[in-house]
Amino acid sequence: MNYFGIAVVVVATLMAGLSNASDNPLEFCYDEPEDLSKHRHLVLWGTYYHTKITQNSKEGFDLLDVHDKPIGPKLSHENWCKAALEGAAVIAMPDGSRVIVNVRDADGPSQVNCDQYYPHLHARARIGMRHTRFFKVTSPKVKYGYGIDNMPLAAFRTIAVDRRQFPIRYRTLLYIPKLRGRELTLHDGSKITHDGYVFAADTGSGIKGHHIDFYTGFVNQNPFPDLAGGASNTFSAYVVKDETIRKQLLELHSQQPSAGN
Repeated sequence: MNYFGIAVVVVATLMAGLSNASDNPLEFCYDEPEDLSKHRHLVLWGTYYHTKITQNSKEGFDLLDVHDKPIGPKLSHENWCKAALEGAAVIAMPDGSRVIVNVRDADGPSQVNCDQYYPHLHARARIGMRHTRFFKVTSPKVKYGYGIDNMPLAAFRTIAVDRRQFPIRYRTLLYIPKLRGRELTLHDGSKITHDGYVFAADTGSGIKGHHIDFYTGFVNQNPFPDLAGGASNTFSAYVVKDETIRKQLLELHSQQPSAGN
């Protein structure tokens, strides 16, 4: 079997293992708000991001920690850049194991230039990517990686917002009427029907103002083009003050990473 065939088998095996876990946080079972007029209304536009599943590249770039030491896996130029942009990646290793890596910060010396893959990004964001540092995710409870403040990402629940926290503060509960009732297909082929609630558990340097980024787990395709279709597709959202739902979604996003990360 050639290298490409081996890589396909490794990734397929990894996908089969990942599909044993549910992508269905809290079953998407919440009732819609009784009176939306009581909640702050926002007009937003969206994009989406995901955790990439890839394989170790023997000839690739090291993933460096905050001390500029390799953490083990290597990624090809393009996949290194994708991991830096998306914030996390699941990497299939030659021994059949998998490693989840997460972005730590962008404070180290310049390492990898990603301009050719993301020329549309603001110059400051492209320069920042070159300095990205990573860590291994060691908590068995974390499936996709972390958002801001080590908050575990949750497929189709997490959104990323402006780092300035304007107009949406992170840890905010949002209700999106156009999202409610959407049937979504997960990476393992199973389906869910969304209840419309999302939670701001991440931020991004490329997210400004009324832009939000929907997190889709391992799904690398636009699940709802009218909501995640860019600035020309706006929609209504509401900042909901339901503390019962907010606390449960905060708990979903509050598992702590293991020591040493």
